[in-house]
Amino acid sequence: MKIIFKIISILSLFLLTILVGCRDSKIANKQDAAAVTYSTDSTTVKFEGVVTAVKNDCWADGECSIEVNNEWWIAIVYGLRDPSTIPKQRGQSKEIRFTEDYESIGKMVKVYAKIEKNNSLTLEGNNAYYVEVIENKILKE
Repeated sequence: MKIIFKIISILSLFLLTILVGCRDSKIANKQDAAAVTYSTDSTTVKFEGVVTAVKNDCWADGECSIEVNNEWWIAIVYGLRDPSTIPKQRGQSKEIRFTEDYESIGKMVKVYAKIEKNNSLTLEGNNAYYVEVIENKILKE
């Protein structure tokens, strides 16, 4: 009897893994053809895509982030700054919500951001940078 339960548990985990993988690949495949435009000096990037992950740790350090297209991590900074420092220019995130239920995952966004390294982006450095939800419909299936 215990062996049957173990087999059922293993099969359940296996099927769940397959279903989650299929869902994520469907989300990513909807935007695969999207164009990524780099600036001439390769310091900024513009593209559209799907929010595939969210880090909701703003409460700890003032910095949350989203992952778009399973590829680009965009830091979105909130919070206070040291009063003796000069405020940094910073772009805006429009309609991105960092909630317990990760409601931003699956939404289409338009991004213009500074490349920090590899696939890490930031909105700091220019007021023109943005991450904006362009389709509120959740693309999860």
